[in-house]
Amino acid sequence: MFKRLGALVFGCWLLVGCGASLPASKPHPLLSKAPDAIEQVTLEGEMVKFPEKGKVTVLDFWSTNCAPCVKMMPALQALYKQRKSAGLAMVGVAIDDNPGLVTERLKKLGVTYVNVLDDSGSTIRGAYQVADLPQTFIFDRQGQLRVVTQGGGEADVAAIQQAVEFLLSEEAK
Repeated sequence: MFKRLGALVFGCWLLVGCGASLPASKPHPLLSKAPDAIEQVTLEGEMVKFPEKGKVTVLDFWSTNCAPCVKMMPALQALYKQRKSAGLAMVGVAIDDNPGLVTERLKKLGVTYVNVLDDSGSTIRGAYQVADLPQTFIFDRQGQLRVVTQGGGEADVAAIQQAVEFLLSEEAK
């Protein structure tokens, strides 16, 4: 009985934000600020602007040779697929210099959210002051940076999911 009640409460918290809170963020100089949006060409040759006003935006910095980065991408894809209709935008920023390798890795992982290359590091990584991978930035619908995670472990993925659910429910009220 108590297990079912616990599962019900946890499910409510996860799905609709009942008593949910924003997870703790890694310290970052841009936290609580709304940095200027960046426009970049995606691997598919289209323009993308992020963070996207009006949507909760997840910006994930990764590399094909970063095992924790690649390990967490299926979870990010699942979150994107599940919540994009609720107002979630997701952009991957690959720091590789080989677009073919990046595209191949994305296809192998089944990733459908947009990805851009930042091989020089001066454009996007520089603007967001990214030093270590994986690093993920989560913005609210107004473009304010609310959460930064660093690492690709289960706790990091859970924090990203919790932040997205919280921000989607916060903004919908």
